[in-house]
Amino acid sequence: MSILLEEHLNSIVIPANLRINDQINQYRKHCAANGCHRPYHHFAFGQSPFSPPPKIIQALQDHANKHDYLPTAGLPELREVIALYYKKKFGLDCTARQIVISPGSKEMLSMLLAVLQGSIIIPSPSWVSYLPQAKILKKEVISLKLSPEDNYKLTPSNLKHGIEHTHTNQRILILNNPNNPTGAVYFEDELKALAEVCKKYNVIVISDEIYARTSFNFDEYRSMATIYPEKTIVTGGLSKDRSCGGYRLGVGVFPQKSENLVDDILKIAGSTYSCVAAPIQYAGLVAYSMDEDIESYMDDCANIHSLVGQKTADLLSEIPGVKATAPRGAFYSFVDFNEYRDNFLQLGFKTCSDFCEHLIAVEHTALLPGESLLLLEDEFAVRVSYVDYDGNKLLETWKKDQPSNSQTEDEFFTQNCPLIEEGIKNINRYIDQIKNMKKPEHI
Repeated sequence: MSILLEEHLNSIVIPANLRINDQINQYRKHCAANGCHRPYHHFAFGQSPFSPPPKIIQALQDHANKHDYLPTAGLPELREVIALYYKKKFGLDCTARQIVISPGSKEMLSMLLAVLQGSIIIPSPSWVSYLPQAKILKKEVISLKLSPEDNYKLTPSNLKHGIEHTHTNQRILILNNPNNPTGAVYFEDELKALAEVCKKYNVIVISDEIYARTSFNFDEYRSMATIYPEKTIVTGGLSKDRSCGGYRLGVGVFPQKSENLVDDILKIAGSTYSCVAAPIQYAGLVAYSMDEDIESYMDDCANIHSLVGQKTADLLSEIPGVKATAPRGAFYSFVDFNEYRDNFLQLGFKTCSDFCEHLIAVEHTALLPGESLLLLEDEFAVRVSYVDYDGNKLLETWKKDQPSNSQTEDEFFTQNCPLIEEGIKNINRYIDQIKNMKKPEHI
């Protein structure tokens, strides 16, 4: 007898970032074992290239013997420390009762979408997992296409337009700030304008702030929860700013007077993963302790992302007909190749994924295609993740001698990010052939 499966899952695929990451890692292993005449350049996966701060690693080692189940909401001391961290660093008025620990922020997002009623509004281009999570839960999704004229930021008029197309009294807006895949960061006045619309139309905001501490000007960063505290839920974690993606520790910061919401989240948590691994939570105590060394580490990493991001965006924008966003946070640039859309189609590329797969085959250079970012399949735009370098070596170099002017910044980039620089040259060579109506071939 065949095994019967839920048919609505047929429209969901393994996220492209994970699939391509596995693909490039396999290619690189093959090259290491057998030799390759050209290296592979990896712009498709968003993982911090640095090792975690040594004090976090040490805390994990020191607590490897912690084997008991912990409270589903999280280690009480950790929730206290995180509440204090968000109060001191973000200005959120919260207590430990408003904090829930999860195995990664992705799991927290999924649980929130499961318990909250209402249509889900997702600005596009979008992170790869928002739409699949909504599809798994059979939720109505309204996709809002953002404009380059607005720096790919959601505006009040965009939001109102999306609300008009919903069929529920309550709506859920997923707001990613800093943004993956564009690197955009919302200013305080922009958040206030969005909050006014949210108040008027009963919109719950899930503010995905996993990249908050990677903001290039963190002193100017504002959390939506400080502006619209009554109905904003913040999600965060250790993966991006502290480089602990594989630790799988996420955080949900809930509004005051949302006990029913927290209770329902804990019902799902307790019925699925029970609790986050104990040693990881004890390491989290150190990660959120506001230790000077860890805070300095995050500042250094953000400054490196800023420099490398600007150089990457500049080089991409020098390619004729190509438009790349200048990031203000995270480690991504959104790159538009639609100047050559007709060329791609006439050369037999029906989708952006066709182009990206061919670029890997021909130029050994991987990009994340627009279909996975909630774009139409024949829109030729991609996400570039500019972290393909030896993070530990680069961080040590940065600490010894930080570049102080445009010349030393250029030298720092060229010396420490050769795969990025060469990968962009590969893209340039490829696009030059597309421009001249020639299908590129492997060299």
